[in-house]
Amino acid sequence: MANSEAILDTQTATQTQMTQDTALESQPIEHPSYGQLLGKHVKMKSLDLRHSEFKVGREGTCHLILDEDNLPPSKLCRISKHHFTIKKDLNDTTSPTYIHDHSRNGTYVNGRLIGPNKCMILKHNDIISIAGVSIRAFVYYDLRYSMQSDIKAKELLDRYHVGRKLGSGACGTVYLLHDTVSCQPYAMKHVAKDPLNERSRPKFLNDPLRVMNEVNIMKNLDHPCVIKMHDIVDKPDSVYMVLEYMKGGDLLSRIISKGFLPEKTAKLFFLQMCHAVKYLHEQGITHRDLKPDNILLEDHNEYTLLKVSDFGLSKFVRKNSVMRTICGTPLYVAPEVLQTGGRGSYTRKVDIWSLGVVLFTMLSGTLPFSDEYGSPAVEQIKRGNFKMRHSVWKQVSSLAKKLIYDILNVNPHSRPSIDTLLQSSWLRDPDIVGRAEQLMKISLRVEEAAPKRTTTSDVENNNTSPVSSFAPPSKRKRRL
Repeated sequence: MANSEAILDTQTATQTQMTQDTALESQPIEHPSYGQLLGKHVKMKSLDLRHSEFKVGREGTCHLILDEDNLPPSKLCRISKHHFTIKKDLNDTTSPTYIHDHSRNGTYVNGRLIGPNKCMILKHNDIISIAGVSIRAFVYYDLRYSMQSDIKAKELLDRYHVGRKLGSGACGTVYLLHDTVSCQPYAMKHVAKDPLNERSRPKFLNDPLRVMNEVNIMKNLDHPCVIKMHDIVDKPDSVYMVLEYMKGGDLLSRIISKGFLPEKTAKLFFLQMCHAVKYLHEQGITHRDLKPDNILLEDHNEYTLLKVSDFGLSKFVRKNSVMRTICGTPLYVAPEVLQTGGRGSYTRKVDIWSLGVVLFTMLSGTLPFSDEYGSPAVEQIKRGNFKMRHSVWKQVSSLAKKLIYDILNVNPHSRPSIDTLLQSSWLRDPDIVGRAEQLMKISLRVEEAAPKRTTTSDVENNNTSPVSSFAPPSKRKRRL
């Protein structure tokens, strides 16, 4: 009997232990503190911020309850039950810390009113005032301040929160940015300059007024398929470009993830690219570095809006960036550029060639020119020597193939213009044109029928003079 009782006791102890272990496993994970709230005109101890939401106000449900121990009655009466909330995405250590205003009498950050039911981003040592600018209640201390990125441009750090890396490569690093006041997301491309080539930089780039003139021209470009540039910071060792944030990533990543793109998808993307290039050419801008890395997608949907980016970066990075396509290998560069080492006369037809290489890559998931094909890629490009090797070409229409052969013509005189491309039989697909119109929210048919503006296309027709990536401001003003 005693043995039986002992067995029962042992079983009970084991079951109890299992229950305790289960309870421990189900407890929520305690996140480390990401910041602290320090009292300034409010009497309080410093508080660690480790929850996704931290509420402040007079109500008992707030994490920090303000009462007469914190503030005198004359000030406490102006505090709302739920005055403000601090929010943070705990799954992303680089995410911004937001402060949301729920008050009647106002919440301020560094003297700026947030506004009812609006938010701002808190940064290290920001001062939070409540119920009036004069009640400087708290100081926000960012515990991860010392862990932030290597960005050294004070102009950017003062205005934006620098978040996670969106991508990196030979061309530079792209970060997610948020405007601290509007909370609007942006993408920032950081490109380190080559100190060995600084002597070759155009002299005018050392003139701040002329640099800002070029920046303003680029910022004023407005087309649904051209990335909106919000800011450029040009430093001796780096260039920082603040651009629209496109959640879908770049076209190269899309091609790699899919292997290749269906012809309908490639046609939709190519049509948008052509309209972007047409717009840039009308503004006197030759892109000179068109490639899938520089084509951004709005989202991850199969049919999505596309935007051309990096249309001015080469001017700020190095003089002969055309030859090296900024990053190195000239796989998308027109043969006439390679023939002259980037120093001769060439026209905006260089962009047409690059469009052809991009189209080839989208449809097959391969490059038309590569060192892996037995001879140097540069020599293949100069001769226009390419083959449609991949088996996927059997599924591609003859119209698409013919268009590629027309575009990848080593003679720029015989290469189609951007207007000719847009009128090609392959692109005049009613279904694709309709989808593009919906995405771009403009009528492509009206745009194509509109009278052509007087631009530097006259130069292109002669094919005798070079077209720089930017026209002189005086000439540009007459065209705009």
